[in-house]
Amino acid sequence: MHFHSIEELQLHLGNSLKTLKKKSEEYSEIIGEKIRFENTTNDSTEITELKEKLEGTVDSKKKKPVKKREQLTNWHDLGPISFYDGIGTKGELEIHFKALEKTKIEIEKIEKIKSAVDNLISKGIKRELGCIALLNHDLTLQVCFVKIGQPKAKFSYKSVFTIPSEIIHEIKI
Repeated sequence: MHFHSIEELQLHLGNSLKTLKKKSEEYSEIIGEKIRFENTTNDSTEITELKEKLEGTVDSKKKKPVKKREQLTNWHDLGPISFYDGIGTKGELEIHFKALEKTKIEIEKIEKIKSAVDNLISKGIKRELGCIALLNHDLTLQVCFVKIGQPKAKFSYKSVFTIPSEIIHEIKI
């Protein structure tokens, strides 16, 4: 991305944070709706397992040893994709939880990047300085400062255009 000033970079990072926070709120709302819907329709063991994982309060007396074979039967890997073996909300909730975790990690990293850019400005980097930035997949930002010269004037041509008016001859009868 090419920015004409550090302020544009800050604005871009702020907008990215806003969109990620909106995504996080949407995922949280979807998860809450799915859990409430499942509780009103029927109280299945799958939802109670998810609730226990969320709360982190699983009694050791109630906990049964989980076989690895059971864990492998839920998700099947087919190379670059994996699918859930079953129809219901458990697989859907797991995907939403993973998406929520990833967006929260992205939010944390972009907040760190934004604070680092703010720190650069407080240390004396000029706000008018242009830069080229690359946001990597691992959410690290590489910045190269560039000299922004005077923008080239756009070509313009002004001229006076005159059209002779028609001469109307009057014919009197």
